[in-house]
Amino acid sequence: MPLTRFSVKPLHTLTRTLAAVAMGRAAPDLVITGARVLSTYTDRIHPDREVWIKAGRIACVKPAGTAKKHFATVAGAKFSIYDAAGAILAPGLVDPHVHIESSMMTACAYAEAALLNGTTTLFCDSHEIGNVCDAEGIEWMLRDARQAPLNIFLTVPSTVPATSPQFETAGGDLTPAKIGKLFDKWPEAVALGEKMDFVQVAMGDKRSHAVLAEAIKRGRPVCGHIYGREFVAAGAASGITDTHESIDRDIADDFLENGIWV
Repeated sequence: MPLTRFSVKPLHTLTRTLAAVAMGRAAPDLVITGARVLSTYTDRIHPDREVWIKAGRIACVKPAGTAKKHFATVAGAKFSIYDAAGAILAPGLVDPHVHIESSMMTACAYAEAALLNGTTTLFCDSHEIGNVCDAEGIEWMLRDARQAPLNIFLTVPSTVPATSPQFETAGGDLTPAKIGKLFDKWPEAVALGEKMDFVQVAMGDKRSHAVLAEAIKRGRPVCGHIYGREFVAAGAASGITDTHESIDRDIADDFLENGIWV
């Protein structure tokens, strides 16, 4: 089942088709021609290229004009051409961490604005709606996200409620069991969201580590949220794989030395 109505077929179902197109044995569906192509592999902008698209996937990049010349004598070869002369083709941007609800917009509305600015994939930590509406709110947001014109993946909120009942009245309580069910039900639930209770993790809190276990035993990455150099090693030892809280060079170095991406 595609994640969204815009999703392409899985790569493993298309490898023979894409190989045939790349070799010129079969025609692409679409050729985007005349543009310069930005390659993030070579760190270069390659001039006068065309991109062959088949089944929504890039089959190959060729010198501009190749398709017309090659398929001119191939009976029945038909494809659409988009003239992108003067443009630069670049990979879409990926936003690795966003709280869509903080924008006060639905996932679809947010996606439209993001797409217009070059972002084609979002990784959303729906902590806020989970903190108010529990797992039901997260699932509502995921159903909406499936209609968005880009890919939206979920990092399942890991710390709901964020604090103890003495400090907040939360509408949600995402227990380890609920988190496990979200992973199992929604294929776009690809990681555990930022583990904000990093002190509890370091001190061995049972619930915190039970939440970690739901992700780790399913092979999902665990996103971190660590302040304080004294907590870095314990976070890494507990399975945290990345963090976006590198507030200075020293702690950033600590993260990297302990195997945590920043």
